[in-house]
Amino acid sequence: MIKRLLKKRLLLLVIPLVLVVAGAGFFLLGGAGAAPFVLNITINQSGDGGKSAAPAEHHLTVSLGERIVNLADPGGYRYLKTEIVVEVAVDQKTYERLTAAGGGGGHGGGGKTDPLRAELEHSWPKIQDTLTMVLTSKTVDELATPDGKEHLKAELREKLQPAFGDYKVTEVYLTQFVIQ
Repeated sequence: MIKRLLKKRLLLLVIPLVLVVAGAGFFLLGGAGAAPFVLNITINQSGDGGKSAAPAEHHLTVSLGERIVNLADPGGYRYLKTEIVVEVAVDQKTYERLTAAGGGGGHGGGGKTDPLRAELEHSWPKIQDTLTMVLTSKTVDELATPDGKEHLKAELREKLQPAFGDYKVTEVYLTQFVIQ
């Protein structure tokens, strides 16, 4: 008799617990259009509430435009058509200022002026010259492999940084890349 009561009580506890765990798992794994689960844990936070921690870093992108250049192959009959997009890190205040300016910091803003590009206008000739010098120094053999493209991106990141001033170049994207 006691065993039956215990089994019923145990069953009454186990079934809801299983349902809660299954429902939480379904929600956390994004089932049925549920919002993704984000867990933000701060470890070793100082006693001042985290105010001394580094400010949040945001990223904005700017297209450097489409380019067609001659490659450095013998004979000079090889061309590269590319579009390069640069991602820069900015602080919260700069991010809010630039994204509130109406462009969202991305490229292809539907005719809107990109506020990050407008900020870089004084450096634009230097940026374009750097692109020309780096791209025209490459051969087809250097650019044909994935490693070659990664090397190009790293070189562009390094060489473009001085022209971007206070904006830290974090990534270079090759959004178009055609060799002919």
